Amino acid sequence: MVNGFVWNVGDAAGWSSQTPYDYTYWSMGISFLVGDDSLRFIYDRNTTNVLEVTSTNYLSCDTTSPLAAYNTRNETVPITKEGYQYFISGNPIDCNNGLKVGIWASNSSYVRFWRSGPAYGPDGYINVPNFD
Repeated sequence: MVNGFVWNVGDAAGWSSQTPYDYTYWSMGISFLVGDDSLRFIYDRNTTNVLEVTSTNYLSCDTTSPLAAYNTRNETVPITKEGYQYFISGNPIDCNNGLKVGIWASNSSYVRFWRSGPAYGPDGYINVPNFD
């Protein structure tokens, strides 16, 4: 990871249906890089999890055939391919209420030189939600 970042999905809100958050808007403001960047999902595993799904299952919030399932409450998922990747809550109600995100990643070396990383809090650290 030469110029990569770990992006906290939902920033300080984390991956949660308890706080209204526009994950689509969040992802649109980031230039994700294949092989350099990762997504970090932090959530309460008693209420949800994270599923990587196809675009069709993303649109319909279909949880029956995920490409990958994450259940540990603190997942770091590397971005390994160019194009779209889709993630939804394993709880279909939460997914239908907006707990889902699609990202587009580029393989462009041009992007590596002009982008900035995650926002830091006033204490100099990246804000991370606490679901303990």
